[in-house]
Amino acid sequence: MERRIRKLFKRMGWFLPLLRPTGLAPRMAAGQQADSNIELGRISRERELGPVLDAIEVPARYVLGSGTSFGSKGDEQDRVRAAVGAVIARNPNIEVSAKVASNHGAILRKDFRAVADAVREVAGTPR
Repeated sequence: MERRIRKLFKRMGWFLPLLRPTGLAPRMAAGQQADSNIELGRISRERELGPVLDAIEVPARYVLGSGTSFGSKGDEQDRVRAAVGAVIARNPNIEVSAKVASNHGAILRKDFRAVADAVREVAGTPR
């Protein structure tokens, strides 16, 4: 997967600078973006993130995306999302507030209402 991510960002490297002024790409070189995505994948694994989530002692809500991610293949996203279920089973403070059709990169843009509802749920504020 690491090689695939590097290859993808190397291919996109020529047009990413054109997207920067629109806010659709960060001000990073393609190699830096690849490194960032690889590191994010490593720290979001359940063996890394699980102990952190197990230690949460306040109400927390997930808005879980179900769409495929750009560059993902097969069931990669589903395997990552499956780890959320294991964490929720161990920690009663964490719940899934909503499962939405967007992928993780578009939840705030497309499913902001679900995010707002999750915030209200934790805050105890009625809709």
